[in-house]
Amino acid sequence: MPGIQEVFDGTTHKSPEHTQIELEHQSSYDRDRDELARLGKKQVLKRNFGFMSMLGFSCTIMVTWEGMLVLFLAGYQNGGPAGLIYGFLVVWVGNLCVFTTLGELASMAPTSGGQYYWVAMLAPPSSRRFLSYITGKYTHAWPSPRTDKISGWLNVIGWQALLASGAYLCATIIQGLIVLNYPEYNAQLWHGTFLLWSVIVVAVLVNTVIVSLLPKLECVILIIHVLGFFAILIPLVYMAPHGSAKDVFTSFVNGGGWQTTGLSFFVGIYGNVFAFLGTDAAIHVGNTILFDK
Repeated sequence: MPGIQEVFDGTTHKSPEHTQIELEHQSSYDRDRDELARLGKKQVLKRNFGFMSMLGFSCTIMVTWEGMLVLFLAGYQNGGPAGLIYGFLVVWVGNLCVFTTLGELASMAPTSGGQYYWVAMLAPPSSRRFLSYITGKYTHAWPSPRTDKISGWLNVIGWQALLASGAYLCATIIQGLIVLNYPEYNAQLWHGTFLLWSVIVVAVLVNTVIVSLLPKLECVILIIHVLGFFAILIPLVYMAPHGSAKDVFTSFVNGGGWQTTGLSFFVGIYGNVFAFLGTDAAIHVGNTILFDK
């Protein structure tokens, strides 16, 4: 975008064509470092992720089909078979529109700050700080003496809620499997809480003690994610009783007793929404990816 840099600090910089010629004679690491420098950032993280490991990381965050299985009952009771299908399509189209735009912004300014940085970069000077404040945690805007670091809490609340909900789901799934396989087990509420904290401890250890193995671990998880999808789908399709197409595409259910079926549909759509959470995960760890340009 011509003129973006001048909007922030009024200085003149090299043309994109000249920059591209210089980048062609550098290593991948140097190119990534210089691209961050162009955005006013310093490379401080190790670039140990590649395309496949980052794809595995994104699948781990989104847990698409896994999340659908966990929250299937909510959509089935509020919306029914048709509500699940059409709700998924609505959520998919909405996310496609949003992340097509975010993908374009990420290609223009690839920084782990993501949304807060782009808001500060594109917003009018008069409202830049405020809009970036409510978008992200930290805002440097553009490197300039006239901009300060300001903080907001919208993303912080989202991160905390995501951590708690993810750990809670893992803990309840583990406890449910124990109940399923050991009928003599007497489930207690504090058992679930203990498992929740155990999941968090494991996550912390993976991201601190064995962080160097994380890219390889993400590749393994990607393989499990793909194979597991077919391992679940094939038995369900083959062994489950089959209904008619009319039952699947026209049957709406208002199992929650809401005023209207439409309201019930929107109540149950959150299961489909959950399957698309974290789509921007790769953006926020973009400074750890080594691009082969």
